[in-house]
Amino acid sequence: MVRFSFVASLAIGLACGAVGCNNSSEYKSASEVKKAAPLPDHDHGAKGPHGGGIIELGEEEYHAELVIDHDSHAVVLYVLGKDAKTPELVSATEVTVTPEGKDSLTLKATPQAGEAEGKTSKFELVDDAVVHALMDAGFVHGTLRISIGDKPYNGKIDYHLDEAGHDDHDHKEKK
Repeated sequence: MVRFSFVASLAIGLACGAVGCNNSSEYKSASEVKKAAPLPDHDHGAKGPHGGGIIELGEEEYHAELVIDHDSHAVVLYVLGKDAKTPELVSATEVTVTPEGKDSLTLKATPQAGEAEGKTSKFELVDDAVVHALMDAGFVHGTLRISIGDKPYNGKIDYHLDEAGHDDHDHKEKK
């Protein structure tokens, strides 16, 4: 019985191998296979007009720029237009930045000189401990939530800070 099972298994295996094996011209050696195009360099996003990290909102309908400002102890967000350069005035009174693994941060509207009443392109949270924690991490990965008009937007944050910025300021203050 064991001999019959072995012979039957061998016959079935050979039959399956013969069916799957054809001598078509589809076979190519490794050197003949077209190599995939290399992935583009991932530079963690371009810098914005204020030196911060750019965040895409929607299908590039708008952009935002996140800046961690050591000198003013602030997390600042600028709302930008489609070109990621021009300020975009919005009527939102606050935005939410949620770094991965950390509590959400609420940045309040901080109108700049010349902006119409009830509209701004700048949001800010002044908090020395938060700024130092983000500077120590060296990056901010997370999400941005903002409403522009009646439409809510969620943007992915992938902002890598200048590594020298935090250490340089701390050493200058200690001298």
